[in-house]
Amino acid sequence: MTLKFLNYGDWVGKTEIADFEKANPGIKIKQYALPEGGSSALAAQLAKDKGAYDLVAVGNATAARLEAGKLLADFDPASVPNLENIPEEYLEQFPWGIPTDLGKVGIIYDKEKVANPPASWQELFDDAEQWSGKIVLPDYDLDVQAIALLALGYDINTTDEGELAEAEEKVKDLKPDLLAFQGDGRAKSVIDGSALIAVGYDYEFAGAEDDSIGWVSPSEGTPGYIEGVAVLPGSEHVEEALAFLDSRLEPETYAGLINNTGSSYLMPAAEEFIDESILTNPALQQNPDSPFVAEQFLSAEDTEIRAKMWNRIKAS
Repeated sequence: MTLKFLNYGDWVGKTEIADFEKANPGIKIKQYALPEGGSSALAAQLAKDKGAYDLVAVGNATAARLEAGKLLADFDPASVPNLENIPEEYLEQFPWGIPTDLGKVGIIYDKEKVANPPASWQELFDDAEQWSGKIVLPDYDLDVQAIALLALGYDINTTDEGELAEAEEKVKDLKPDLLAFQGDGRAKSVIDGSALIAVGYDYEFAGAEDDSIGWVSPSEGTPGYIEGVAVLPGSEHVEEALAFLDSRLEPETYAGLINNTGSSYLMPAAEEFIDESILTNPALQQNPDSPFVAEQFLSAEDTEIRAKMWNRIKAS
């Protein structure tokens, strides 16, 4: 039989699938590309092709949206014993299957020209004039809203209208000092000198492999997302799918995923098998002084409120 796995561009360890198939004769795993267009496109595909796939790689916010649409199978953590290798904080934030890695938003800066980079989101906003015209933010609503809310001391997943209004004004006040809201290439903008400060993802910094840039995990926390894998409803191979998920959380197998993808890891028990370059990278390593905070899917109504808020920010 064949497990059909909707996944991000071969987001597995180099030998992980071959090793699993060798250890489990009779089970094959075939990967399929996730649809372009984000969570809406994925939800539409899963609703249309119910039972066509067994597993899906998915971020925590999208997983919550799929669960609301009854597009994920019920999950019993006891069915995957190796979940004990994952810290409880990540299990609580990704209860739909196995959490695998995460993406964190932090500050990338020019080490030569920025002698005193902001140590917090509050400092980034308060001291923006120092780097006026040389600051890049993501062109993504939740990330920008999250850093403004953290700078104000609020929950990034708040639905309080007053707190959201304050965050909106804080971003608007920063706009005169921005170079751009930029969709990608933020680390490259710092490297080529067009920006001095960029708010970007940990994998951007790590992938740049350039000694001219530095990374700050702000003291209020690093917002972002947790990636994981969930079983899909209608699968005829649930037992085999759960066995594959359990195998992925063997420490050495898990380290293969991290070493191949260069993503931020969740499993301390795998550290002895993870490449030194990842363990020592300031963006990818665990930082107890900057708590990770997951951006959540709230509701359709709250998503619309956030979208309108973003539109006003961009238009201001």
